[in-house]
Amino acid sequence: MKISYFPNQIALNSDHVIKAFISGCNTLGHEVVANSMTADAAVIWSVLFQGRMFGNQQVYENYRKQNKPVFVIEVGSLKRGHLWKISLNNINRLATWKNEKDLNLGRPAMLGLFLQDFRQIRAETILIATQHERSLQWKGNPPVHQWVRDTISEIRKYSDRPIVIRPHPRYRIPPIFDKGITTENPRPLPDTYSEYDINFNHHCVVNFCSGPSVQAPIFGTPIICDQSSLAYPVSIPFDQIESAFLPDRQDWFVKLCHTEWTVEEIAAGIPIRRLLEE
Repeated sequence: MKISYFPNQIALNSDHVIKAFISGCNTLGHEVVANSMTADAAVIWSVLFQGRMFGNQQVYENYRKQNKPVFVIEVGSLKRGHLWKISLNNINRLATWKNEKDLNLGRPAMLGLFLQDFRQIRAETILIATQHERSLQWKGNPPVHQWVRDTISEIRKYSDRPIVIRPHPRYRIPPIFDKGITTENPRPLPDTYSEYDINFNHHCVVNFCSGPSVQAPIFGTPIICDQSSLAYPVSIPFDQIESAFLPDRQDWFVKLCHTEWTVEEIAAGIPIRRLLEE
């Protein structure tokens, strides 16, 4: 298989991951070329089509129109900066992950990842964590500020708890000054590349389908998310928000840990081989 990558359309912190991906492809006998729109498959960095990755939208649409696979690489949600998502054709539950079989039950512990206990005692607030409009993950949705309004209305059908809105750090929305509503200001973490603080100590977290939806239940906080989120198997509906709980997460967590990979695993071709297996 000939796989094309686009070296000028990757994140600034991704060079070592792309090199590992190329090494993994070579290990498996695939040819990697640069900037081709006619290869058998493409690999792009993220489905957030803006900044350096703006041109990836054209790449993605070109290959998908031809029914050719697009590998998507993205920073991981489980150990940011140490693990990396690799999937086909998207980066959420709509993607192909091949994480339903040939599972290593000890993989979470091997990666140093553990589920925290369900937090019986939590803050009384409900957190709404937003995401970026330019991402393919947001396709078909209203503007984020309208989604927030609609989500508040849905919450208010079932709960009067105070609501905290946490905007995406790189996609801010106008603050809402309604009674019982506050807005956080995400703060960058020192000595990191594009990492921001986030507190999951809330009664429940509401997120459409991005990182907070999987991070909250790992932390031990109930989640409400869309079917396109990788956290959907452990999500609850809005009408259960007052009695918010977490279902059993063990099987979900093991499968989730087969969506993110170390640089060494990528260089060995492990996730690439899994994704291309019939």
